[in-house]
Amino acid sequence: MKRLVSILCILLITPMLLLAGGQQEAGESAEGGAELSYWHLWGGSRTELVEQLIERFKSQNPGYEFEVTFTPPNELQRKVVMAAGTSALPDVVQLHSSWMPDVNAEDTLVDLTPYLEKEGIDLDDILLSAEAKRSHYKDGIYSLPNVTAGGMGLFFYNKDLMVKAGLDPIKDAPKNWAEFTDVSKTIVNELNDGDELEVIAWDPYQMAGQPATVYFSFGAGHPTISKDGIESLMDSPGVMNTAKKFDDYIEEVYGKYGGYRAILEWNSKVAGTDTGAAQVQAFIKEAQTFYVSGSWTIGQINKGNPDMDFSILPVPGFNGQHGGISKHGWSYSISQSAKNKDAAWEFLKFITISEEGNGWFCKQQKRPCPIEAVNDDEVYQEMGRMWENLVKGMSMDVFPEAPAIHQDVVKPWLRDIPARRISGENIEEIMKDIDNKYQDYLDDLNE
Repeated sequence: MKRLVSILCILLITPMLLLAGGQQEAGESAEGGAELSYWHLWGGSRTELVEQLIERFKSQNPGYEFEVTFTPPNELQRKVVMAAGTSALPDVVQLHSSWMPDVNAEDTLVDLTPYLEKEGIDLDDILLSAEAKRSHYKDGIYSLPNVTAGGMGLFFYNKDLMVKAGLDPIKDAPKNWAEFTDVSKTIVNELNDGDELEVIAWDPYQMAGQPATVYFSFGAGHPTISKDGIESLMDSPGVMNTAKKFDDYIEEVYGKYGGYRAILEWNSKVAGTDTGAAQVQAFIKEAQTFYVSGSWTIGQINKGNPDMDFSILPVPGFNGQHGGISKHGWSYSISQSAKNKDAAWEFLKFITISEEGNGWFCKQQKRPCPIEAVNDDEVYQEMGRMWENLVKGMSMDVFPEAPAIHQDVVKPWLRDIPARRISGENIEEIMKDIDNKYQDYLDDLNE
């Protein structure tokens, strides 16, 4: 349906595009700078980094001015798809590389191939292999990567809280699900007085990045969607097993405090608005011991609680540790409606494949960079064991070839599981209902 709306919008504004087009083609001069509009999603601790990134570019490219717009990640897709359908995209736009079909990339975004060829740039020589591959769409290159396409491939844990619970933060760091459950029980029992939760071990239904039901299922070899993206597998035996394991985890770890009800009350009291990037706040406040997320979280923790003693491991999955790199991730593109495409290209190049630009941006957060050479920098090596585990966690491909954006659809349904369990529904009924809803969505999408 979204694709149909986008196509209809594009058909309506085609005459305007024809009148506005042809103002500049690849190869025209970008000397003297330009005024560029630029959308990004880097809020929180990254807002200041974006401002500094722009200033770094302007110091090397006098004459550029920017109209910068921040949009939260959970709002950006709708905004970008709508703008693509009405010729309202900015000159340079941040988007997810899986959105190419939704924005009709061939009609709304600039194919960067001529620019790359003119400058003799081979992405395979610059980028990590997976990052170079995801830059291609159909017969063109419509985006370049901003950060590595990391899903929830990392297992963060608060070492001090483990010590307070009488555990060794190295020897007792869990490597599989059984160890994780046992350690979680110890932490919850030792760090809470009375019958009310103040500190938790982990909440399976936090929705940062990929939903944990999706992530753990893929890690165990049980996809939640078919490879071609047309069949829901949410009630398949493997995925159902994940949901049951989470159900058992809630009872084993939090049962005496009230189970699902206790977790919802804790979220309301401690985590507050626990969606998107805000979810890390409970971990930063040291009210949560384990947090499954991506490499971006390192910068958030260092900014929010620089004194926290934390470390990283791959996720302690059902069959052993696993991590993940999703097929798609955050990238930047140039809109076909940009008035100065050459100037937009200079900026795009700086924030994606330039070591002085995007390399700097990634190093400031100590997160892996799509630019392969940057990851050899000493700023990463100084992280020691944490960097080794980070690379290990980010290099295990556990995601499907189906478009990653489909996974966002199931988030609200999975998020409702605690409330539905409290109301008396069993986990099998809930998962079958989610499967039906997901299949209806996929059917409509693929009509």
